[in-house]
Amino acid sequence: MLNKIYKEISQTLKDDFEARLIIEERTSYELSDIIINPDAIISDAQYSNILSDVEQRIAGKPLSRIYGQREFWGLEFQISEDTLDPRPDTELIIELALKHFPKDKPLRILDLGTGSGCILISLLSEFGESIGYGVDLSFGAVKMAQLNAAKNNVNNRASFICGSWVDAISGKFDLIVSNPPYISNQIIPTLSKEVRNHDPILSLDGGVDGLEPYKIIFPKLKNLLHDGGIALFEIGYDQEKDIMRLAEESRFMQRCVHLDLAGNPRVVDISSGDK
Repeated sequence: MLNKIYKEISQTLKDDFEARLIIEERTSYELSDIIINPDAIISDAQYSNILSDVEQRIAGKPLSRIYGQREFWGLEFQISEDTLDPRPDTELIIELALKHFPKDKPLRILDLGTGSGCILISLLSEFGESIGYGVDLSFGAVKMAQLNAAKNNVNNRASFICGSWVDAISGKFDLIVSNPPYISNQIIPTLSKEVRNHDPILSLDGGVDGLEPYKIIFPKLKNLLHDGGIALFEIGYDQEKDIMRLAEESRFMQRCVHLDLAGNPRVVDISSGDK
């Protein structure tokens, strides 16, 4: 029965991986059970939950939204209607920070538009001597980030503030990170239903040209970065030239634009200093 239901889900969704995730979420079985114990029994209650999940998935709701959680950087994060669903491409920010700083360096980290807190919390899990501050305009996102910090045992080193970008921040930081909304509001209606119907508009809408957050934040960054500090910002795949122009106008020394696994520009790495 187990293998039969697994095949039904897989054929319906045309996705073996998601079929396995649904089975694992709604039963005590894992992939090995599907292979080794294909006739294992699934209860009526479990099957009802599975059918509900499949119906919601067909309607365009991501499994991460159905279950309210997402893995990021090997950690588990709860998400809600107030938070962006973390994407694997954003993990590039963590990779770049680890290349730039030794793990034992005590950093002051600032995460702008923290959402679920996944970037800041992942950084704090790697940099064990560091402290961090996450800022978000959404009170619901701030509450979710606080919950995730406790869940991942970094709440004693993480503080979260409800506010607009850097307006509520003072002091200087060694590392500033952000995955701001960078999609043009003209494009949002054309996005997949998984994104436009389930990610909060506050996390998507970057204004008419998708650059509004960078225009607000970049001119203020120099007063927030320590000498030798860096800022890592996720960008849209087609925004490299515009972002570099904004960084230059804000008198930053460009370091590099880093590509994601698909070969698209994904993270801009900038540091303080007059040109």
